[in-house]
Amino acid sequence: MSAIEVNRRVEPGTVALLGRLARWDLTSIATIRRSYTAVGPPPAPSDPRVRRTDEVIPGLDGRPDVRVRWYRPATDDADAGVALPFLLWLHGGAYIMGNLDENDDRLDRMVVELGCAVVSVDWRLAPEHPYPAGLEDAETVWRRVSANPAGYGVDPSRLVLGGASAGAGLAAGLCLRLRDLGIPQPALQLLIYPMLDDRELTPSIRALEDPGHWGLWHLRANRMCWAAYLGSLAGGEVPPTAAPARAEDLAGLAPAFLAIGDVDGFLDENVAYAARLSRAGVPTELHVYPGVVHGGFGAPPRTPRTAQFLRDVYAALAAAFAPADGSPETGEGP
Repeated sequence: MSAIEVNRRVEPGTVALLGRLARWDLTSIATIRRSYTAVGPPPAPSDPRVRRTDEVIPGLDGRPDVRVRWYRPATDDADAGVALPFLLWLHGGAYIMGNLDENDDRLDRMVVELGCAVVSVDWRLAPEHPYPAGLEDAETVWRRVSANPAGYGVDPSRLVLGGASAGAGLAAGLCLRLRDLGIPQPALQLLIYPMLDDRELTPSIRALEDPGHWGLWHLRANRMCWAAYLGSLAGGEVPPTAAPARAEDLAGLAPAFLAIGDVDGFLDENVAYAARLSRAGVPTELHVYPGVVHGGFGAPPRTPRTAQFLRDVYAALAAAFAPADGSPETGEGP
């Protein structure tokens, strides 16, 4: 597989930023984490229109408690007894890194533009906590909120589950688990370039093995992160809730929105998963953005395609959050 021609294919406004990834040390999980921290932006100040609060959700079925961060409109309609549409958000980080701070500005914007409540989950990371720890944390928060929506000030008919990269992989896995447990699905599974497949089967993931792919996520790092997440399961029988691309049956899942750039190693597994969801009768919306790299959702929209990416995400959320009775939507709109 030939190297990805970064300078030809990536949007010009993004190419200059890829030098940060080219400097990553991919020797070990520890060095990947240090590199990730070094290139990350500083914590974003809170938007005055948004109220952020850190809380702990009680553990479910004997599991540990889960730390979360809530984002709500500063003039919260829930204070007046109005239930808000809701997004449970799972941050990315290849199953081994990431934290609550990194999506503060993006989630603030969602709250302002869509008039919703968001809870971001501080799910446990591998290799210290391999599968199913992170998935169980997400399940705990989802089930606590969906079982008591009034207690959290959210509308039970407008609950969305989503995430980016590994977080989107967790969201897809959680939809599979909820279906298998007979628990109602969310109104939408919002899957932003999900990390779905540990098997390295596709041309797009294998393209990242070539050292000439300068500045993009490397297959060596991807392999290391999957092994950390799967733990003792790596190389053996991996359940679909760990790697959703392995699921043989995708029927009965929530409507799905998938979005990914075409300069992303996860492209082929995402396109294949979207096609299989659609064939299984799941309403599915797929967007592929030319010139957009992995991580484009979290970065400021510096280019036309990344700006379109964000507009499409907000439009999908706005549709899922639309009141069933046809009354006007809340929020400012994208």
